[in-house]
Amino acid sequence: MPYSGRLKCLACPIDRTTVGEGSINKEECSIKCKDGEEMGQNEQCQPCSKGTFREGLMSVCQRCQIGFTTKKEGSLNSKECNQINCPPGYFTNNKLINEEINLNFEFLQICLPCPIGYYENEYGSNKCKKCPEGYITKQLGAKNIFECDQVWDGSCKPDQPEPCPNGSECIQIRGEIFECRKIIVEFLNNEQVNLIFKNIVRLHNKIHL
Repeated sequence: MPYSGRLKCLACPIDRTTVGEGSINKEECSIKCKDGEEMGQNEQCQPCSKGTFREGLMSVCQRCQIGFTTKKEGSLNSKECNQINCPPGYFTNNKLINEEINLNFEFLQICLPCPIGYYENEYGSNKCKKCPEGYITKQLGAKNIFECDQVWDGSCKPDQPEPCPNGSECIQIRGEIFECRKIIVEFLNNEQVNLIFKNIVRLHNKIHL
């Protein structure tokens, strides 16, 4: 609206629109982009980038809700935000991988925070990366390796994925205290097995005499 005191704004030409509200003159009427597109810096319509969509009266492409993305560019509406895309610090809930994605799922149903001792610096990961040996993170949801800054004291939580390194197991010491301990398994050679078998036979014969 170029004039003050008017009760009604002037309309742009039929094939044009404004990028936002409050436009002052006709020069701000640019080409009207179709759904799935937005006005670029060169005043030409361009597809919405992956992870965004535009429909109806939206002036610019809108981002998908957190935890989701689109399959391709140029998405027409929020229903196309149907690809799981967990942000850094989180990984995909593997229980949902083979299920039909429900857009009504809450973020923490889809994306789980990296447990203590793990981090993830990329989008869309199915598994968090483990901290270097001897170090853990201070809290859940670490986004990079620099958060692995706590010296590990050997304690563990049995409900975490891979709570212990190098094949050790999370063993309850007392109460709610758990520690990673090596489980040593010794394999017997043939001579030792034969000796044990002979002793069992000898004991069996004595019992039945």
